[in-house]
Amino acid sequence: MDLKQLLAVYRAMVMARRIDTLELELNNRGEAFFHVSGAGHEGTAVLAPLLHGEDWLLCHYRDKALMLARGVTPRTFFDGLFCKQASPTRGRQMCAHAFADRELKILSAPTPVANAALQTVGVAAVIKDHHSRPLVLHSIGDGGTQEGEFLEACAEAVRLQLPVLFLIQDNRLAISTSTQGKTFYSLPDGDADVFYGMQIHRIDGRHVVTAWPQMQQVVATIRERRGPAVVVFEVDRLANHTHADDETLYRDPDELRRIAQSGDPIRNLERHLLTSGCSNQVLEDIRREVESEVVAAEAASYAGPDPTPIMTAKAPIQVELTHPSRERHGAAPGPGLTMREALRDVLRHQLRTDADVCLLGQDIEDPKGDVFGVTRGLSTEFPGRVRNAPLTESTILGSCIGQALVGRRPVAFIQFSDFLPLAYNQLANELGSMYWRTDGLFQAPVIVMVACGGYRPGMGPFHAGTHEAMVAHVPGIDVFMPSTAGDVAGLLNAAFQSRRPTVFFYPKTLLNDPEQKTPSDVQRQFTPIGTARKVRSGRDISFVAWGNTVRLCDRVADALDHVGIGSDILDLRSLSPWDERAVLASAEHTARLIVVHEENQTCGMGAEIVATVAEKTRVPVALRRVTRPDTFIPCNFGNQIEVMPSFKSVLATAAELLNLELKWIADEQLEQGISLIEAVGSGPADETVVVSELFLRPGQTIARGDVVAALEAAKSVFELTSPVSGSITEICVKEGDTVPVGAPLAKVRTTSAGQRQRPLVQQQPGRPVLRRLESRETLHLPRCETKRRAFDVGISTIATVTGSRVVSNLELAGRAQGMTPDDILRRTGIEQRHWVNQDETAVSMAVQSCWQVLDQEHLIVDDLDLVICSTTSPLSVTPSMACQVLNGLTGGKSDTMLQAYDINAACSGYLYALQAGYDYLQSRPDGRVLIVTAEVLSPLLDLDDFDTAILFSDATSASILYGETHFDKSQARLLRPELSAKGEDGSSLSVPFRHGGFIHMKGGKVFTEAVRRMVASLNRVCEREHLTVKDLDLVVPHQANQRIIDAIAHRIGINVYSNIRHHGNTSSSSIPLCLADVLPTVAAGDRLGLCAFGGGFTFGASILEAN
Repeated sequence: MDLKQLLAVYRAMVMARRIDTLELELNNRGEAFFHVSGAGHEGTAVLAPLLHGEDWLLCHYRDKALMLARGVTPRTFFDGLFCKQASPTRGRQMCAHAFADRELKILSAPTPVANAALQTVGVAAVIKDHHSRPLVLHSIGDGGTQEGEFLEACAEAVRLQLPVLFLIQDNRLAISTSTQGKTFYSLPDGDADVFYGMQIHRIDGRHVVTAWPQMQQVVATIRERRGPAVVVFEVDRLANHTHADDETLYRDPDELRRIAQSGDPIRNLERHLLTSGCSNQVLEDIRREVESEVVAAEAASYAGPDPTPIMTAKAPIQVELTHPSRERHGAAPGPGLTMREALRDVLRHQLRTDADVCLLGQDIEDPKGDVFGVTRGLSTEFPGRVRNAPLTESTILGSCIGQALVGRRPVAFIQFSDFLPLAYNQLANELGSMYWRTDGLFQAPVIVMVACGGYRPGMGPFHAGTHEAMVAHVPGIDVFMPSTAGDVAGLLNAAFQSRRPTVFFYPKTLLNDPEQKTPSDVQRQFTPIGTARKVRSGRDISFVAWGNTVRLCDRVADALDHVGIGSDILDLRSLSPWDERAVLASAEHTARLIVVHEENQTCGMGAEIVATVAEKTRVPVALRRVTRPDTFIPCNFGNQIEVMPSFKSVLATAAELLNLELKWIADEQLEQGISLIEAVGSGPADETVVVSELFLRPGQTIARGDVVAALEAAKSVFELTSPVSGSITEICVKEGDTVPVGAPLAKVRTTSAGQRQRPLVQQQPGRPVLRRLESRETLHLPRCETKRRAFDVGISTIATVTGSRVVSNLELAGRAQGMTPDDILRRTGIEQRHWVNQDETAVSMAVQSCWQVLDQEHLIVDDLDLVICSTTSPLSVTPSMACQVLNGLTGGKSDTMLQAYDINAACSGYLYALQAGYDYLQSRPDGRVLIVTAEVLSPLLDLDDFDTAILFSDATSASILYGETHFDKSQARLLRPELSAKGEDGSSLSVPFRHGGFIHMKGGKVFTEAVRRMVASLNRVCEREHLTVKDLDLVVPHQANQRIIDAIAHRIGINVYSNIRHHGNTSSSSIPLCLADVLPTVAAGDRLGLCAFGGGFTFGASILEAN
């Protein structure tokens, strides 16, 4: 270190000491109220010349000299001392911790010592690979090293090899408590040399000249190796701990005299400077300049304005994020997504669109993909950004806070809400306070995902809690607990947009609820923050609930409907903030309010809501809470139901408020000797299971433990074994059925020795009977094989026309004895199909589609170079359908001449047409190709062939393929389809000539071939493009049958699109029908896999890349 550097360090040390003495004087005069001295610790300033602008610092509260050397002004210290408006914290932090500077990269230090150690690890994880090779300094006292957060930070820094310098300022005291022999580096049997594999460097901080080369070497090693280091910086504390402390009570006078002579780093540096040739005048000039600057800074600060208080700890957000009018629901057709799938898809969308988004939690990497499957596939798709964490919740949350402070968007996963208390320190003291205590200088937009709730067998006191009240009580944090897949998607999108710290509870028992699915376009769904969802409206009684209890209230409302009582149900969904206005309006409307929640009663959210209603309603309201008593949740499921809010307890409370008599009729009992084999799930999130296979037949004799069925749950396919021995008397389900957990699969006549009491797996309160009593006084208120680059080919928007006659399952069910509309839906996934009326033909509908796409693309017929029509139902052999469509477009009067021909590849026809168009545009890159599908199959159906008649539908489509010259007009880039065929004589699938018979199909063989060939085609086209199927964002298959679609999804494990429910099987028009829905909603760069299988057999696949 040269003289200039030494003098700069000296100046910072002297200034720090003078600020200390002046602060103490001000306290003694009653003009300030707190002071922590850094006397004896000033030697840390030697670090300043070794640090550069990209390094981050978390300073110790005695680090005045280091901060001054870094660039903090003297006035900043006095602004903090006087808690002034100009202080970095606006007077909110105690003066010893009132430092935060984003420009100087000084992090906000918390008052609880060692709390922010984990934040430094998070910061280091972000900057580790930066080209400037920065490091993070974590400066701490010897006492603070005994905190768990510090030890966890050391472990994580070693585990991930992060560039953190743990600088321990060891003055051998934690206030009055001696730390010698009581720390990880000073053990009862002597000093340690290594900790967690890190060498412990010991440096005498009393002599900065000798400390400099040692510290220089440590810093250089961190920058080179990008791993952590520990420095024990030995110093003496030359003053009381604070102004309110009297160290003479616990320190030996001889020790105090000794350290005053030998332990003062300023005196030691002065001696070195003078003996090295520096004049005393130079030092005196520095001291005089320091005095003048410090005194002026104090005076200016004292005269500065005081802050004004603010009444919230949350960052302001745009009104658009909170206004009810901004709510957006999904609109994409198809079977929809469960809560688990919606969560995953929103996270996938955020990971795709924001490189700063990352996920950290226990067991969230593949193949596990979270204990509930929420993150399955994400670590494979986004390696390094979805990571397993160590088994410590405080490390998960603390390191995520650190990442967020320097620009990342981390999502922390807490496996069960019952583990939140393990991270409560980080949650309450760091995450919640960061924005407030730095006046917005630093923000920590961490989203904490928490699985919560009970109501499932096998879960007990530390797997079934919610803890929302504990979190909602923390200022500065948004708290959500949705109950539907739509709100899960909407609120998670809102949390990402708000950039506020958010704890996001999701009830694990609702993750696979088939009743609360949401459309697949989760990226567009949005739920405003702080707004409740009106589940149903009524005038007689109000229910306020969230999470699991919403459906309890809905069930109660159904029961009340039987006696003419209307229920107003609010799903609060956002707990902080919560929708006070909606609750007050509902309460005033009905004059009766019941709040239902799983958390225990005392200080629960229900108490807050009820108190607010009592304070603010303009009319008297009868108020009740149905909650868990102040006890824990038992594992015994029968006991759990009794302890938790239930259908029975909520209804009883409502009956009391409504002056209703309530009686319960027990469920019908099985006859003596009859037992049930019931459906079970593979985990607590399973609401339903699919009966994949049944190994039973009536009259069959089975033994306890025999495999009776293969069930498919959300996370696995497993074998179900019989709980009893006996003979099968009745089979209650069919293969392929989706049944609720707990539903009977079969009845068994057992011997007395074979009978075995089944454990309770669901609530069985019986049937309620309600009766109005006489009126009492109550309130009534109203996703090149050649060296030549292929020309780009793009695809336009899609126009479609469907037959105008809508044929429901109800209309067709009557043609098959014993068949219901739901049976058709379960078998096919189809709810309705579109057939032509007598005035519609394949040509007329195709022409209509073509006009639509021409108008959409601002084209005329003369702009086209080729028309290709895919059809399975041509009106004639000649003229071709393509020529008839061209005639329809020109009215038979135009001299327009262009190529036109048909393709017959059955349901794969669209992909065959795309390949033909693609190949044409390789020779004509300035061309445009009109691709038409024209499928009118209903006249070819034998309505007595029920299995075929229920499948097919009529539709046409039109789309434009653009050559490279016009590629900028396209919606997506088309990669050349990969096509193939397997010769078949028509015995499995055939479509006759018009008036030549009916469509014939053998469903079983078609199913097996279709699934196998479509998946193989997808793999083939992906391999050609050096991708995997997992690189696709969405697969759009030919909509043959929902079971085929589901089987494809099961095999490939990614999102598969379906709209068959409302369109049926439209042959080659089915993929265009899907693309008409999908293309407008996809994000730029998204890859869509297309695959099809049709008669012949023909099959193929392609990829679209969204522009």
